[in-house]
Amino acid sequence: MRVALKVLIGLAVVSVIACGGGGGGGGGGAPTPIADATPPTIGAIAVQPELIAPDSQATIAVPISDDRSGVSMAQATITYPDNTQASVALSASQGVYQGSFQARWNGTAGQIRVRIRAMDQAGNAAERETAVNAIGNPPPAPF
Repeated sequence: MRVALKVLIGLAVVSVIACGGGGGGGGGGAPTPIADATPPTIGAIAVQPELIAPDSQATIAVPISDDRSGVSMAQATITYPDNTQASVALSASQGVYQGSFQARWNGTAGQIRVRIRAMDQAGNAAERETAVNAIGNPPPAPF
């Protein structure tokens, strides 16, 4: 009887070892989240052309990085001299986020503010802003 008991215990041990120890789930769980409390880094914002006229095309380029969880979203908010706004989604190419927009406002001269907002995979956000000059519509002809 002792031999039979030893054989059963031995088979049970071999079965547990062979199946990976049981109870572990085999790696089917969610990955361990990265601890990230640092927002993305937004570099210098480049807007071309540097002097924007109504109805002209302009481009934005800005380096954005995040060492921990990675950048999940980048967007530009354009505020025109008449305080109207437009939103531009930025797409990445080798760490530089780019987008373009058609400048549309009432034609008053002033400054166009470009605010960049970036978010990382952990939900941390960063913002940076710059301004470019906007020329107004020419005055009407005197006659």
